[in-house]
This record gives sequence, C-alpha cells and structure tokens, in this order.
Amino acid sequence: MRFLPANAQHIGDRRTQQDSFGFGDLENRAFVAHAGFLAVVCDGMGGMEFGDAASRTATQAFLAAYQAKTIEESIPEALERSVRTANDAVVALAHEYGLSEGMGTTLVAGALRDSELFYISVGDSGIFHLSGGTLRMINHPHVFANLLDAAVARGTMSQADAENHPERESLTSFIGAESLEEIDRNTEPIQFAEGDVILLASDGLFKTLSRSEILACLQGNPQSWPEALVAQTIAKKHDHQDNVTVLSIAAESEIAAAGSLRQRPQPVRAAATVIPPETAVVHGSPQESNAGSNAPVLTGPVIAATSGAAAASRAPSRSRAALLWVIIILALAAGGAWWYFYHMRTSRLTSGARTSGPDSVVSAPPRSTPVEIKVDPNAPAQPPPGQASEPEGKTPPAKKASRNKENKEKEATR
Repeated sequence: MRFLPANAQHIGDRRTQQDSFGFGDLENRAFVAHAGFLAVVCDGMGGMEFGDAASRTATQAFLAAYQAKTIEESIPEALERSVRTANDAVVALAHEYGLSEGMGTTLVAGALRDSELFYISVGDSGIFHLSGGTLRMINHPHVFANLLDAAVARGTMSQADAENHPERESLTSFIGAESLEEIDRNTEPIQFAEGDVILLASDGLFKTLSRSEILACLQGNPQSWPEALVAQTIAKKHDHQDNVTVLSIAAESEIAAAGSLRQRPQPVRAAATVIPPETAVVHGSPQESNAGSNAPVLTGPVIAATSGAAAASRAPSRSRAALLWVIIILALAAGGAWWYFYHMRTSRLTSGARTSGPDSVVSAPPRSTPVEIKVDPNAPAQPPPGQASEPEGKTPPAKKASRNKENKEKEATR
C-alpha cells in the first residue's frame, strides 16, 4: 500500500497558532513495515496558559516515543505508551513554568500499516475515515456533552437543558492532566482499503463546517483536500474563528500507483514532505497577517504542483546550470589571481630598473659652496702633508741639543 500525505493550516481569527502536527518517517520502510505510517494533530487549550507550548511539546514527545516502538510491541500498545509519554512531558513543562493550573492540549493520531488503521485520541480533535463515499468520525471526543447526553438518556435532564449547558464543550480529558484516565483508541484494526482516506483535524474545522460541507470539499486529488477544507472554513468568516489544521493520508496500491504514473502526471512530494520525528513538528507562530486572509497556510509535507517527468527533467538541468556557474566563478577567481600576481611582479621589476639599471639616470650630488681660505702670515708654517707637526709647547730632541751647545759657547766667551 502506498500512502500519500498532505496538510494545511490557518491561524483563523486568533492572535496565535496553538495547533501543532507532525508525521512519521515514511522513508524508513523497515520501521513502517511493523509500526505503520503515523500522523498526529495537537490543539493547545486556549483556556489555559501556554497552549502553544503544550501542543508543541506533546507532538514532539509523542513522535519521539512512538519511534522507539519495537517489532514485538503492538501498534495499540505503542500508541498508548506514546500518549502517556506526551502527557508526562506536558505535566513536567507546567511544573517547570510554575503553573498551578497546569497546561493542556488535545491529541489525535492515526497509524496506517498495510490495510489496517489504528487510532488514539485524548480531547476533542477528530479523526475521520472516508470509505466508499461515506465519511464518519471514528473517535469519541472527551467533552462534557457526553455526560449531559447520558443524563438526558436516563431522564434526569431535559434535552434543552443539555444542549444549552454552558459547559457542554468543556473537555473532560486532555494531555497535561495529572492523572490521565480517559483515552479513546481501538485495539482491533479498522480495515483501510485502496482509495480510502483518513482526515485528522482540530475542532476549528468540524465545528465550523457541517458534514455535508466537508464532503463537498472532498473532490479531485485527495492531496488537495486539506487545502480546500481550510480555505472553505476561513471563507465562512466566523467571528473568533479558531485555529484550523487538517491532515490527510490517502491509500493507493502499488499496482494502481504504477499505472497512474504511466497514465497521468502525479504530484511530486517535496524533499521535506516527510518530517523526521525529532523535527516533525510544524507549529504556527503568531501570524496576524493571516487572520483576515482566506488563503490556507501550507506547512510540513507540501505537494509540489509539478509532474514527475517535469521534475525529473528539471532536476538535472538545474544541477548542470549550478555546476556551470561554479566553473565560471572559479575561472574568474583564477584569472583575477593570475592578473594580480603578474601585475605585482611587473611593477616590482619596473621600479627596480628605475634605480639601478644600465639606462638609469643617477643624479649628481649637489656641489658644495666654495670656501675662501685666509692665510695668516705670522702663523707658523704647517708641515707638509704626511709629516707630523710638533706638539704645541714641546721642543724636538734634535733642536734641544743644538740650543744647549750654543748656550755653552756663549757662557765660555763670557
């Protein structure tokens, strides 16, 4: 069996997006063979604080816990274990934030394995099964209306009082409760045939559209249904329209899938269609710009409006174009580097030639100004060059001896 997922989401007329959702890893075929393909929607409780954080935490914890399923563990057991893990995670987060009244979110999930459908739910989000043109809600919402209707059945309350009770839509079970007691699930599989589709939705869808209005949107390619349902919901323009999230999974046999691919173009899933459990949460942040828009926000597994052949032919051309640009950029970079280093080398050689080359012009040092030399006639004669002059105040030994002889002769004549 081949599964075709799709989704759409809108913030509605609210300030924040408190819905979160995710899918399992459809490409992990070994895991899908025993655990099935998983989808989950969580709707944070607006009447409690941090509903967005609660839904995001529950979705992440649920997907991660289910990913730990073993072959020996049955799908219903794995779903319940994952729900309780998600509940513990939200309770722990409320304690971490110091919230005395806690925080809460709904949770609904479905797992498809071959021709079998298993589901689990806590709160009032819905899972619908379309088979043979008939759409039915297969889970039972945990709302106070169940108790009111039971009181009417026992004859202890009138139908009018039950329908007009102010707490009729209040939740009696939700993810984030200190003691989680009400869990709706099936232990025996629901048969899921070729051509069947499941829809998972927050109550912003089916509390706005009637069952006939929902059916009217289920035309054409099932992968376009979530977008059509969200667009129709927003088009109603209800005051205080709640966040709305819709997921769909269509079933198609491998033989039919191969035949349809030969006969008509098929939408191609984008690479991000399947979100791994660790990042499988698509949580809308506050989007005031979407509050008045009729266009649904497509997130998570987006279906590209491109045929398989076109996508296959475009992918190689894009790769070749990218490779060509890389080659051009590298060639330009190499040419620029060569020009730079060649220019620098040429500049250095040229500057060297200007200062020391054979054709270079060397400037003569400036001529010194002639100096006039005046000779004193009474000054003692200077010795010729190379001959040492007599030290001032001292008489050479030869002259000293001749003077002594002259003095003696003078004394003798006296």
